[in-house]
Amino acid sequence: MERSILIHFDNATGSVKVEAEGFEGLTCLSATQPFEEALGVVEGEREFKNEAQHQRMTSTHQTRIRQ
Repeated sequence: MERSILIHFDNATGSVKVEAEGFEGLTCLSATQPFEEALGVVEGEREFKNEAQHQRMTSTHQTRIRQ
């Protein structure tokens, strides 16, 4: 499967969402981190897809970025 990083911009609210596709387990975290840091978009809890749910239950990972 092809791996992709998708960045969603909501013009109405100004919110930004970074989404990873095609990554196994929690490898998406290291893939999205540079984008999140550059955009300053991570606040609060992350939303994990089914692919990462099992690993998430055994490992806690949270990042807060502010600008």
